[in-house]
Amino acid sequence: MNSFLQQITKELYSKYTNELSDCILVFPNRRAGLFFSKYLNELVEKPLWAPRVFTISEFFRSLSDLQIEDNLGLLFRLYKIYVKRMKVSESFDEFYHWGEMLLGDFDDLDKYRVNAEHLFQNLADEKEIENLFDYLTDEQLEAIQAFWSSFKPEKYSEHQKEFVNLWENLFGIYTDLREELKSEKLAYEGMASRNLIDGLESGGIQIDAKKVIFVGFNALNKCEIDLFEFLKKKELAEFYWDYDESYLKNPYHEAGLFLRDNIRRFPAPKTELSFSNIKENKAKVEFVSLSSEVGQAKYAHSVVQAFCKDEDVAPEETAIVLADEELLLPVLHSIPEVVENVNVTMGYPAKNTPVASLLRLVIDMQKSSRKVAGEIEFHHKEVLALLNHQYLNSVNPELAHELTQNILTTNKIKVPQKLLTGDEVIEKLFTPVKDVNQFAMYLLNLLQNVYQRLETKEEEKSLVDKIEQEYIYHLFLAIKRLKALLDQHEIEVKQDTFYKILEKMIQTLSIPFEGEPLAGLQVMGILETRLLDFKKLVVLSMNEGKLPKTGTANSFIPYHLRKGFGMPTIDHQDAIFAYYFYRLIQRADDIKLLYSTQSDGIRTGEMSRFLYQLKYESDFDIEESSPGYDISLKEAKPIIVEKNERILNRLAEYCGDQFRSFSPSALNTYLACPLSFYFKYIAGLKEPDQVLEEIDPPTFGNLFHNTLEDLYKPFVGKILEREDLEIIRKDKDLIETKLKTAFRDTYFKTPKNKEVQISGRNLLIFDILKKYIDRILILDQQFAPFQILSLEDEYRIQVPISGDRKVNIKGLIDRVDRANGTIRILDYKTGKADLFFKDIESLFEKEGKNRNKAAFQTLLYCLFYEDKTKAAEAISPGVYSLKEFFNNKFACMLARKEGRAKPETVDDYRVYKEEFTKALQEMFEEIFDPKIPFDQVENQDACRTCLYAEICHR
Repeated sequence: MNSFLQQITKELYSKYTNELSDCILVFPNRRAGLFFSKYLNELVEKPLWAPRVFTISEFFRSLSDLQIEDNLGLLFRLYKIYVKRMKVSESFDEFYHWGEMLLGDFDDLDKYRVNAEHLFQNLADEKEIENLFDYLTDEQLEAIQAFWSSFKPEKYSEHQKEFVNLWENLFGIYTDLREELKSEKLAYEGMASRNLIDGLESGGIQIDAKKVIFVGFNALNKCEIDLFEFLKKKELAEFYWDYDESYLKNPYHEAGLFLRDNIRRFPAPKTELSFSNIKENKAKVEFVSLSSEVGQAKYAHSVVQAFCKDEDVAPEETAIVLADEELLLPVLHSIPEVVENVNVTMGYPAKNTPVASLLRLVIDMQKSSRKVAGEIEFHHKEVLALLNHQYLNSVNPELAHELTQNILTTNKIKVPQKLLTGDEVIEKLFTPVKDVNQFAMYLLNLLQNVYQRLETKEEEKSLVDKIEQEYIYHLFLAIKRLKALLDQHEIEVKQDTFYKILEKMIQTLSIPFEGEPLAGLQVMGILETRLLDFKKLVVLSMNEGKLPKTGTANSFIPYHLRKGFGMPTIDHQDAIFAYYFYRLIQRADDIKLLYSTQSDGIRTGEMSRFLYQLKYESDFDIEESSPGYDISLKEAKPIIVEKNERILNRLAEYCGDQFRSFSPSALNTYLACPLSFYFKYIAGLKEPDQVLEEIDPPTFGNLFHNTLEDLYKPFVGKILEREDLEIIRKDKDLIETKLKTAFRDTYFKTPKNKEVQISGRNLLIFDILKKYIDRILILDQQFAPFQILSLEDEYRIQVPISGDRKVNIKGLIDRVDRANGTIRILDYKTGKADLFFKDIESLFEKEGKNRNKAAFQTLLYCLFYEDKTKAAEAISPGVYSLKEFFNNKFACMLARKEGRAKPETVDDYRVYKEEFTKALQEMFEEIFDPKIPFDQVENQDACRTCLYAEICHR
């Protein structure tokens, strides 16, 4: 295609030939200059000195004797001046955001050559503004009066007092900053531009060139206008404008707002170029609405793949343009493999990068570090997050996994530093730093180490790998610069302030990507498209708020004052983006404009006003499509697991002399839901380990069991009298010691010689457990004297089934004692437990909503005990339910109760033994039957607390 830049190059070469070497060419961006050089290279037939090529910023800098100071350096200087002028003790991190705003205002003020003394005057009590500012238009004066008319000196609000106080000091701050910078031959961009124009007008600066040719500009600031005027008067300048008549000749079209004035002031030479491309080209335009932001990136994949099939279009003539830079990574991951070269030219927000998340985690980890009993400890959340971060995980994956598992399995809420060893990078990372200078070096070393570990051979690097390294490099430079400025300006900041400054830097930093623009598919932001033409275009995020960008103007200078003094306002922004968009599409042949219909938060899901303009006001023939995705929520199909050979072999491991045994809990799970039983005990799907900061119900139960076991252990085989129980009860130190031991072994999982610290909510749990222990000692006195026969002992039985198989079951019985000639099999329950059951059949009823799990389990324990001891006495099952401990009519023995009939206590389980054993055998026959699959429970209420509910889509 013959692009605008290609045609301009041809015309300029034809006009100047060898004299082009003596010209200066100025473009809006560097990329346009590269393409100009490429096109010129294609035209020249013999060696020629290339003309000097600049962006407008570079051109100003080339003529200025001032060096541009970076933004962070300016902020530090401004901060010191502000604190001195305002006599305040505001910290640098508090100043950072609005200091940036103030710098932006000073930059605009100078670029538009505003009289700062006039701007920063308090005009609330001035009656004759017209006489003060006779150089302003009536419209500008009206805007200034509109702002100050709301200020009544005798009736200032608190906000107005604060504003006026600062406003009256801003001229002094502005002057001090300029003087300090000038004394060191430094400047910000606006100041350098203003200084240059002042020098040109006074004759102090000369431009050495035959012609200065300006190509493709749109919105000009006052310094640029005055530069153009100066060179025009000297007959040193030529101007070429890139536009289409469809918006230029329409006085109401915002895309031509600035150009109409520019062309009037600075007419272009006669040219053969056509400026009615939109009308003549009849490009194919399609609006594509997609249901999500990332969906646009995925759709772009298929569009680019289709574009690549067109052999008449070179790869560099196709562009993906992102109105929202945050879609860069999804787009790069979606580029089809058929595309060999990709060039990225745009800025990407540093705050969204993995390295930014790493730095935030490091800061959180440093904040969480504590010194306890001479040892450094970190909170587990930060440690686990860092060990699982993509960068650190790639440094030493095996060690990261090993340390993670250690923390999870031992439930380390606080992770000691001495545990985090085995790799130099990890050891240095988990080192507490309490000094700002040390912390800056610590971060620089960390990033350097991570960068080096990620380094691979150049040919093995993917585009994404190179971008990852680019992220690290730019954050490394930013931290290095911050450290240098803190040292240079001798600003003392606390560690916490340093963290905040670093976070604010990350929030505002944009990482520039500049690749090889002359080859391959082009991926760029809307700003980078200036002066470039493409045959095929995919533009993403054509949503209102994204293109044009909307939002509040970051300025301390109010709207009316900006308007009054001729400074840019938010209105200008819309016209600028309108020009970028219409200029981009004016020479394309095939245009896909994608937008998201997703609406949440500040996203409205509304297509851009530019699309509405194209639809209703343009000559384009527009198609609209909404690619559909079949994401309707279909009813989840029932999951049925047939018993294949692998599953039957696994089940066989629970028989005879094999090493596996079913627990009573496993059998309860089967009766509740066979599929859940399969997932947990046959397939082996386990719940992922996690560190418990607070004690959950199972852990609470274990703490109670273990403490009680420890208290009663010395009395196994002995008879306990009421007096013995009362002595234990009154020994508070003993009970606390036993409880702490349980916490150490069960919850903290620390060595026996290490003392545990119980704090926060765990202290409340500790006190609650003491009350329960005290209560059980009181309740047991009701049954004294009794003899403890066993505590937490393991029992195992085998249940014969068909095929000459014996199924193994084993479990721990919490307590067995003998009272009044009866052996009591007791199970402690921290949750709800019912003492009544209807009949044995009800205990084996599948999906039974009211099935008594505790009764099933305790009767099974009775079977265990008799099988092992062959006891002749009556064996009675009982449940100690903690929820009933404080009931005045506490009872613990199981009873059969049907309807309103009187309960029949199970004085000896043998009354039900035959029926229970038969039902148990029938259940196992079903479990081992190859024809009966593992299926889901029908009652979905049971799925609410199931670990596997997501697998079943319930």
